[in-house]
Amino acid sequence: MPDFQKTCQIFKRKYMSIVGVLLLLLLAFFLLWFHDTTSLQAEPALIAKVYFDGEYRIEGGEWQKIVEGEHIPATKGDVTLRGNLHMLDPEGGYVGIYRGDLPVAFYTDHINLTFYEVGAEPFVVDMENPLYGDSVCGEGWNACFFTSESEEQIEILVHNPHSFGNETAIDEMLSSMAFWTGIEFEKSVLNSGEPQRNAGMLLMLVSLVFLGIALFSSLIHIKSDRIIWLLGLVVLFAGAYIAYSADGISFWSESIVSNTTVLGFAMMFYMLFLSMSISHLLKATRRTGEITVILLAVANAVFLVLPVVTDLLFYDTWFWWIAVQILANIVLLFCLVKEFISTVTKERWFYIAVSLPLIAFAVDVVGTWKGAWKGGVISQYVFVALFAVAMVMVLKLIPQSINAATKAKELEMEKIVLHAELAESRISTMMSQIRPHFIYNTLGSIEQLCKLDPPKAGELVHNFAKYLRGNFGELDNPKPILMSQEMEHVHHYISIENVRFPDMTFTFEMKSEDFHIPALTVQPIVENAIKHGLMKLPKGGTIHVVSYETDTDYCISVTDDGAGFDTNVLIDERKHVGLRNIRERLKVMVNGRLEIESTVGVGTKVLVTIPKEMRK
Repeated sequence: MPDFQKTCQIFKRKYMSIVGVLLLLLLAFFLLWFHDTTSLQAEPALIAKVYFDGEYRIEGGEWQKIVEGEHIPATKGDVTLRGNLHMLDPEGGYVGIYRGDLPVAFYTDHINLTFYEVGAEPFVVDMENPLYGDSVCGEGWNACFFTSESEEQIEILVHNPHSFGNETAIDEMLSSMAFWTGIEFEKSVLNSGEPQRNAGMLLMLVSLVFLGIALFSSLIHIKSDRIIWLLGLVVLFAGAYIAYSADGISFWSESIVSNTTVLGFAMMFYMLFLSMSISHLLKATRRTGEITVILLAVANAVFLVLPVVTDLLFYDTWFWWIAVQILANIVLLFCLVKEFISTVTKERWFYIAVSLPLIAFAVDVVGTWKGAWKGGVISQYVFVALFAVAMVMVLKLIPQSINAATKAKELEMEKIVLHAELAESRISTMMSQIRPHFIYNTLGSIEQLCKLDPPKAGELVHNFAKYLRGNFGELDNPKPILMSQEMEHVHHYISIENVRFPDMTFTFEMKSEDFHIPALTVQPIVENAIKHGLMKLPKGGTIHVVSYETDTDYCISVTDDGAGFDTNVLIDERKHVGLRNIRERLKVMVNGRLEIESTVGVGTKVLVTIPKEMRK
């Protein structure tokens, strides 16, 4: 069961992202394959174009010549166009002034048109007229029949009920006029927007993979699930905006109200969740980012509620939303600049990349206001570019993730083996310390003291019990203990040996005890000093235990003036189980080391060194 749990932990940490990316790539491959196999079934029909030749004026101003490629502002007041419709063949060749039975298609972007033709009643295309439904404000195609046989000029009155957002509406209308030839025309328009629409739908489906990973991460309590949720929502609403801003959306989804609402919601929530993601990734300025995002969310809620409780149209709240979003972007950009300055060089590219969508939004606002382009064009390009770069980086990280997962599994197995070896080492150490002859000698001493000095016998029993408890307790203690605790065990052992060898002297100099050491480290060293050092002397002897610290290490030295030995003679640690166990446990548990210095006839010094960075 423990192995299974450890395997689940490794899977949780490493393989979830890999599985998600593989699903994402599989999904992308399928969609691309599906698109390639179906798009060949119907080539776009060639549609004959129509262009308007004449002049225009804004409100009651001067008449100006309509020049192809020159901008006619749509937000400066009502615009009147006068002139004639001219026909072009599908290849662009001039045919003549149009008069016929086919209707002419006009693309209207939140504008109303009134057509005036000699001998005919004015024809009104009013997107906000109750005949079209309440609050039908949006983009779409409309058709008008021109039936008069006269070739006199026609007039088109363009009324914009808004003062922003569709500055290029008249340019779009004049450049896109064509004959409405029924299903062929609709197919042509739909096909022109198909690549962008498919890209948006692909991103929306990819976002579902992200959100699925986020949901599973939440269920198994992976801490990074919040950023996965946010990124999934960013991709979802970016995909929706790209899909619903494609050409021909009114033929793909015929509800103008829904199209306008989805487009507005998509950009609003894309920027909101993007702002949340950026705030979540901040470090030093996270608090400022979080407050900014909270205020932005409150403002967005107000903009969503106003059209419900007032007569204000949802489209008319966009101006104020844009203003609030730009203010939030300025604050977030300020935070990113501070993060850029305070972070290391290799992470600065990340903050530059994150700031690009915020800058792109501001550029789109200025470009749309000036009539240079329509909507969030730059934001779309920036998002797609960053998304592609992110996917490439993820693909590069897959081999590294697999290697990391493999190494993590190997480390887990090594830890299991080490724990087993440490457990075996602790048992061996304990058994090496509790030798039968030591127990027999101690019990014999207790028996004699019971006759000669009962109080001292009681003290010896107390120390012997403490000694045994310390050894047996080590079996259940896989972690290092305080040096002060280890010295208590040493004192219990010395108290026992002092009864047998009263002429031996033990001195202590504890300059530092507030550090950790593997249990049963010092006591076996003291025991070796008695057995192999002092007991070989005719009588007496001294053991001196010192603990101290340097700038980098904690040190314990055990010095005796016993018989000593030749350190040039290799010590067979297979015969010295206690010594071998001490070395192994010091290395594994605290990265410590054990050194021995000895001179024959002078004595022995054992030095234990524990690096301070390993302090527990």
